[in-house]
Amino acid sequence: MNVRTAKIDEIHADPTNARRHGEKNLDAIAKSLQVYGQVEPLVVQKSSGRVIGGNGRLEVLRRGGASECDVVELDLDDTQARALSLALNRTSELAEWDDDALASALSYLRLENVDLGSLGFDDIDLAKLLDMPEVIEDEVPEPPDEAVTRPGDLIVMGNHRLLCGDAGGTADVDRLLDGQPIHMVTTDPPYNVRVEPRSNNAIAAGMSSFPASEARRDGKLMHHQGFDVARQGPKKATHAKLRAKDRPLANDFLSDDEFKRLLHAWFGQIGRVLLPGRAAYIWGGYANCANYPAALKEAGLYFSQAI
Repeated sequence: MNVRTAKIDEIHADPTNARRHGEKNLDAIAKSLQVYGQVEPLVVQKSSGRVIGGNGRLEVLRRGGASECDVVELDLDDTQARALSLALNRTSELAEWDDDALASALSYLRLENVDLGSLGFDDIDLAKLLDMPEVIEDEVPEPPDEAVTRPGDLIVMGNHRLLCGDAGGTADVDRLLDGQPIHMVTTDPPYNVRVEPRSNNAIAAGMSSFPASEARRDGKLMHHQGFDVARQGPKKATHAKLRAKDRPLANDFLSDDEFKRLLHAWFGQIGRVLLPGRAAYIWGGYANCANYPAALKEAGLYFSQAI
């Protein structure tokens, strides 16, 4: 079997082709050709240049502006060519997927960062195949009394990476990303609105100035007593272990200048690593929304809309 490169104008689609190629199929072929190129030659009738096998690939190549394509020419008459065309399509249909083997192959390729969209599977297909195995959740241990994580600690969990570090620092961000391309960012930095804990532990430990705690302590609640399910007295000093939610949020009550400096550092890193044309979703406090557009613009990011 000889493969030769032919001018694409010499090759003609089969007008009697019984196989329809919808846009979904053509898109899948296009993605494959973009990633891998034409690795399978078109099968054509030598006397006419008419395609016997590969009409979809020919259409995609034409759409993409290709001037040449690889072909295998067969010396067949019209009857033989038409029969072979049906046989090539039908015999491939008769094969079946081994779902377990397919899921295993897809999982492996995903771990190797292969674009699964280039294989012809859509998101629905991949969700069904890759979610087949039952996921057994790990038991979550009780947190220690004292934090054991220190700045610079990098925790790797499968495909996930978690770094205790500075989101505004180039060295930390580069270490976390490890050279991976970033297609989307979603971040929830401090709002600079002095969010304070409102738990009983925090109030009793004096770590909250939440007004309701003082009113309750002094017996001067402003709402009707009937709204209380049960009247609660003053909070007694506690020796209970303070949880993360019992502690004030760091960097959440800074001067305007210091908060702007942090915004420029955070957004600057996003602008540096985010691929062009991709999106960043930033959760923020309404009181400080006015600070975001200028910092985003300086970082080379476009402020699209606030929701």
